Amino acid sequence: MIEKRKLPTAKTIFQLRISLRETDPEIWRRVLVPATMPLDKLHDVIQAVFGWWDYHLHAFNIGDARYSVPHDEWFEDDEEDLDEHGVKLHRLLAQGDRFTYEYDFGDSWVHDIKVESVENVEVTLRRAVCIDGARARPPEDCGGTSGFEEFKAIMADPRHEEHESMTEWFGGPFDPERFSIAEANATIQRLH
Repeated sequence: MIEKRKLPTAKTIFQLRISLRETDPEIWRRVLVPATMPLDKLHDVIQAVFGWWDYHLHAFNIGDARYSVPHDEWFEDDEEDLDEHGVKLHRLLAQGDRFTYEYDFGDSWVHDIKVESVENVEVTLRRAVCIDGARARPPEDCGGTSGFEEFKAIMADPRHEEHESMTEWFGGPFDPERFSIAEANATIQRLH
């Protein structure tokens, strides 16, 4: 079991760096979140800042424990998953800690997360804030990292035989360098 951390004040924040594993160049985001944020809300924030659509299952791996959403159709291997709802970050993590978040067990998008700092701030942070990041995330259901590399190659070559159909499937052109902090924060603001 993971040691419980002491209670933070209402003005304690975590600065997290979240990077998508096996992407080159690296796709990453940096966010500030309240230390009292529960894992289920952190899931929502990660979905927002990466632009994922929350179509798939996910899990957090913190220490020796795995946290996820209880689900009626779990595989037998998942019986030991802990319920992520209400489990607050400050109870599990401290500055310098690292953990992972996996989204879409088919494509297996593993996000490496580091608690870069834990600080007290002047104003209470009620919602997460994205403060930095780089590059567009892979599209949903593109086939994992190898599928994403193939997708990028097709989208970069207008003469490729699959370019037109892939552009239609994606819904338009793809710019692998595009990331907007403003759009990420607007999506966070729409979270309930």
